[in-house]
Amino acid sequence: MKQPHPGIGSGSLARLVPSIVTCLSIIVPTVRSQVVRTKTSVPEKHEARPVTVADAIEMTKLVGSPAYDSGTSTEHNPALFSPDGTHLVIVTRKGNIDKNINDYALILFDTNQVLRSPTPVVLALLSSSSNRPGIQDIQWVDDRTIAFLGENTGELQQVYEVDCQTKRLTKLTSHSTSVIAYAIAPNEDRFFFQAHRPAEALFDEKAGRDSLVVSSQRLSDLLAGESRWGSGNFVDLFSKTRNREEEVPVRTRADLAPAHIWLSPDARYLIGATLVAHIPDIWNDYKDRWVQERVRTSPLHGDSPLLYQYSLIDTESGQTEVLLDAPLGDDIPEVLWSQDSNSVVVAGVYLPLDIADTTERKLRQSKKMIAEIRIPSLDILPISSREICSLRCSLRWDPRSDKLVVESTIYSGSSVPDGASLAFQRAAAGWAEVELPNFGQGHSGQIAVNLEEDMNTRPRLFAKDTQTGQKSLLLDFNPQFKDLNFGQVQDVTFKATDGRKVSAGLYLPPHYAKGNTYPLVIQTHAWNPERFWIDGPWPSAFAAQPLAGKGFVVLQLSEDLHVVSTPEEAPKEASAYEGAVEFLDRLGVIDRNRVGLIGFSRTGLGVEHALTHSKYHFAAAIIADGSDDGYFSYLSILPSLSWRWPDFEGLNAGSPFGSGLSAWLKNSSGFNLARVTAPVREEAYHPSSLLYAWEWFAGLSRLGKPVELIYMPDATHVLVKPRDRLNSQQGSVDWFCFWLRDEEDPDSAKAEQYARWRELRKMEQENEAKAKAATVN
Repeated sequence: MKQPHPGIGSGSLARLVPSIVTCLSIIVPTVRSQVVRTKTSVPEKHEARPVTVADAIEMTKLVGSPAYDSGTSTEHNPALFSPDGTHLVIVTRKGNIDKNINDYALILFDTNQVLRSPTPVVLALLSSSSNRPGIQDIQWVDDRTIAFLGENTGELQQVYEVDCQTKRLTKLTSHSTSVIAYAIAPNEDRFFFQAHRPAEALFDEKAGRDSLVVSSQRLSDLLAGESRWGSGNFVDLFSKTRNREEEVPVRTRADLAPAHIWLSPDARYLIGATLVAHIPDIWNDYKDRWVQERVRTSPLHGDSPLLYQYSLIDTESGQTEVLLDAPLGDDIPEVLWSQDSNSVVVAGVYLPLDIADTTERKLRQSKKMIAEIRIPSLDILPISSREICSLRCSLRWDPRSDKLVVESTIYSGSSVPDGASLAFQRAAAGWAEVELPNFGQGHSGQIAVNLEEDMNTRPRLFAKDTQTGQKSLLLDFNPQFKDLNFGQVQDVTFKATDGRKVSAGLYLPPHYAKGNTYPLVIQTHAWNPERFWIDGPWPSAFAAQPLAGKGFVVLQLSEDLHVVSTPEEAPKEASAYEGAVEFLDRLGVIDRNRVGLIGFSRTGLGVEHALTHSKYHFAAAIIADGSDDGYFSYLSILPSLSWRWPDFEGLNAGSPFGSGLSAWLKNSSGFNLARVTAPVREEAYHPSSLLYAWEWFAGLSRLGKPVELIYMPDATHVLVKPRDRLNSQQGSVDWFCFWLRDEEDPDSAKAEQYARWRELRKMEQENEAKAKAATVN
């Protein structure tokens, strides 16, 4: 049995050791030191300073649901209440640049005290030096025990438990690879967990493997010499008891996805997402673009389309059955077991199409549904004909009324708005929609916990009495922000040059003066006026407030998702950038000759198109871990990711062979690099994205155009490690200050950076001189 670790401490945070107080003082303002002043003392005045990248990295954040962390609204169940409602827990995260770690704290509150004298108790404090969270996937095992996935500096992610009364932290697993999911049932000694498979060496002289027949391996794996792709996308399942070291492998019918697993309360059954080996023909009728990409693509050399479905695993016999004969979409839906283990509710799933009712069948082809599945008969009882959970939602049983409460947490075409809650109850004729219980998500009886924030208001956590309306501040996560000079943010709407309306967040410099014009940086992706963003929706390259503090106007755009994977996608995105320039130029806010672009992930396509096809002038650009529509990227994913080729061919109106090549020469940005006039900084965060960035880097280098490529081989798509974030986000600030403001940071540590960039400037000036001479002649 694993030896329990002594808890971090109990009572108020003032009792913690000094190092912990230093780490957490910024997130727990309820414990304040009292300063005694004489009558003649004058409070010291501090002039507010501009926001820096370090402020963004070291900001304390509430770790919320996947919906909240991915940038949607604040309606996301910020606190997790114990089954008896007497306690609640939250998790916070704070970056530490000096140590290159992220500090996580699991904090407990007594619900009886939250309206009078809320006293936070730190149950666990873990620091992660990897790209994984230090604390995640929290579950109340019973009224006093909490389980979670956690890791400390230099360690792998494992399963932990903490006793809320004794504050004793116990490590339940010590697996050789990181644990990525677990399932524990109350009053059961045995639990289950999934762990990554170790990467296998592709070449092994001892085993006589000094050569390899290439088939479905990824190019990046071949270059690395090991199967990193398979290790990251396939997992093994184990069972374990608390008082034994032995980990027992659980064999399943098909490979499991690296995603959540759900254990029935009686621990008899387990639900997980399993890889589909043979895709039924009837699945061609689903209208989901993501599913169609995989269903309708002919795999090359035995490649897997990575399409999953839910399976039911008997934990006693190991027998595996298909729970739903339907594909999972691009997000793992929610699952909720009934307390008697006789059924399970699934939400945000496609239902099987082998039914006689043509109207119902047509509905199932295009809508993600919510349904109850009886166990073990697997009979399906639809709960609602409306699409409530198109992407993500949360489920729970209301303990007082036995109602099923469903909250839609991301809106994407569903019939229920983002954050709306609905309730359902079993009736004789099936399920019926009923009135919501008198408290919803984030509530426990009379107490509700809500996170309050907006684009100009820093996040703070409040407890509220739902009957009297009394409200109490639980945590001001970043009280130090009062000493920072934030740029004002405005929610704006304008027309793109293609005529459509675009919503965006406009960040103004802190000392903005009407009548002055400023350089503009356009950040692409996911604007949400309900969120407080220092940098943007994600930390990869985005640096809104630090840029505003340097005298930039920053525009955080939303994007149009209706024409994805078509030749209209990139031009439509580029038209939004053009419309932004026209809109802000008419207002007299910007200097249209000093406009920069940041493309991250999918919106890299729009930035590439703007730089190669737009008539508008852009003075500098950054493409961070961006999607690419180029010929080299297209070939680099084949044959191992054959389900991706429809995306490339959709963007470029055909395949790049035979007659289709002419469309690629016109549409693909990689074939139009000669038109690029802006200095380009590319960032690649792992080996696969390096291949995506290579065509632009190599092509612009060959053409003698200013370009640089920053490679972070161990980073993730959404940057996590503080120093990775610093390299990217501070790189954005320095890059645009250099090209758009002709400014250099005097920090001597950056001397090499600016020497490199001055050479790029000479290159740009030479190109401009050649272009001017060619025009004259």
